[in-house]
Amino acid sequence: MSLLFETIKCQNRQLHNLYYHNIRVRWSLENLFGITGDFDFQNSIEIPDWVGEGLYRCRVSYAEEISKVEFFEYNFKHPKIIQLDEYQSFKYDFKYEDRSQFQHLLKLYPKADDVIITQNGLLTDATYANLAFFDGTKWFTPNTYLLLGTKRQYLLDNQLLTEVEITVKDLIKFKRISFINAMRDLDLSYEFEVNNTIISIK
Repeated sequence: MSLLFETIKCQNRQLHNLYYHNIRVRWSLENLFGITGDFDFQNSIEIPDWVGEGLYRCRVSYAEEISKVEFFEYNFKHPKIIQLDEYQSFKYDFKYEDRSQFQHLLKLYPKADDVIITQNGLLTDATYANLAFFDGTKWFTPNTYLLLGTKRQYLLDNQLLTEVEITVKDLIKFKRISFINAMRDLDLSYEFEVNNTIISIK
């Protein structure tokens, strides 16, 4: 079995959203390995001295126990072309390190910066993030997601995001798109337009 991993935002030497990361790890450990307990990243991660102020990505690899903790400087990448791909059999319930399915999709569309997976015409996730769409008043996220994202759940619990069914045809109703994950929030969003199976970021 492939290792699992968590990406945790580290800003100004502070780890963010640990409550939700802990929940996902506990759920993964129980469902994959039958391990129960009060796992807590706060007691498991030591921030190295060389990590300074600013934004870093902390990557934790684990199975029954943590095998590696790494820190990387983080810079935002801004997509321009997003490909929609209908892939009904795609599953990613657990955050495995084996991301070969995503890599295969990206290789199919070399001109695209990312791929959004659809299933029966319903939006799920992009290859590296959950999705959120703004209609001018409220933010919405597909209820047909692939991975239960930590930032997504935080936004839902704080009523900053509403979960609904979103079809490909619904895309024309929205004004902005956001790719949300541990490192990216709703404040990073883009105007876009749709042409068949291509989303172009303005």
